Amino acid sequence: MNLKILFLELCEDKKFEINKNQIDIINNLKDYYTKNFNQTFLNKIFKKRNKLGYYLVGDVGVGKTMILNFFYEKLKEKKMRLHFNEFMIKFHDFIFQNKNKKNGIDNFVNQLSKKTEIIYFDEFQVTNIVDAMILGKLFKKIFEENIKVIFSSNIAINNLYKDGLQREQFIPFIKILENNCYEKELLIK
Repeated sequence: MNLKILFLELCEDKKFEINKNQIDIINNLKDYYTKNFNQTFLNKIFKKRNKLGYYLVGDVGVGKTMILNFFYEKLKEKKMRLHFNEFMIKFHDFIFQNKNKKNGIDNFVNQLSKKTEIIYFDEFQVTNIVDAMILGKLFKKIFEENIKVIFSSNIAINNLYKDGLQREQFIPFIKILENNCYEKELLIK
């Protein structure tokens, strides 16, 4: 898949200004895709584990969602696109409906892994203390199950839930994202 050419064609069709920083992100996404979806058997055995997440941060209006929507649409793998709040509602509903069962997070992620290989969270942010307290365990399991995750956000990983209650309990989640995601910033120019 030649993302750069397809993206340039999209920009031309839609009369979008071609932005070098956006092209750089498209090239990063191509590398991310190649490392996670187009590996040969030998590469999988002898290469170190790739980061399964791609976290695109930038100011409002720089084109994060446009680029990730474009990338997502080109994926042929089993995929899921959700607003993060919608995802967390589904998670809490699952836990409530299965409250008599043990290992709720494991069961939720196992079900998720049957439905998708990659999840796209647009406008990722954490504002809810309940979510903040469980995200570390949830995303640790998501990455253990080899589910890829792409994020768009206005907030850098290290600044997530910055002034939130009991933020020190949220720090393990930040470490999980930092260890499992390529973080790229999209600048206007």
